Amino acid sequence: MNAGAIVESGMSFGPYPQGHCFHIEGSRLYGRIAHGVKMAEMIVLPFAAADPPRLWIIEAKSSTPRPETQPGFDDFICEVRDKLMNGLTLLIAAWLGRHENGRDALPEIFKTTDLARADVRLVLVINGHQDAWCVPLQDALSKALHATVRTWALKRASVAVINDATARRYGLIDL
Repeated sequence: MNAGAIVESGMSFGPYPQGHCFHIEGSRLYGRIAHGVKMAEMIVLPFAAADPPRLWIIEAKSSTPRPETQPGFDDFICEVRDKLMNGLTLLIAAWLGRHENGRDALPEIFKTTDLARADVRLVLVINGHQDAWCVPLQDALSKALHATVRTWALKRASVAVINDATARRYGLIDL
């Protein structure tokens, strides 16, 4: 059984197998802390049998400022950084039971996933972007998330900026 698709920034994410997507923005858990807290859209376990398990924390955008647009570009990168970091932090906090009923808010497969071994990806998906336009965004976002990647001992390649076509190839969005 599949969960319904989630439409964000003009893209239809999913459908994913039941329980393989935690739609953070649509959760009561996020609703209780939302004021003043920027948050990623969702967390997906796209490959159930992967070893180690893969967790994709996803932020979706329909457009981005150009790198030479200042301070707009830097502000955009900081906002995406904050959303992805907060998504990771909320997942860990919920998994640890730091919020009342927080662990219960997670789909069952997330509760049983070995987060200590998980291959975490912090992913920005941009609708309609050309591959070449993603490169400077990838560089800037990787730099902005450097401390997070180091602190959480994530892989160097854990930060990704992809367009809708690449997201489709990975099975993150529907045709």
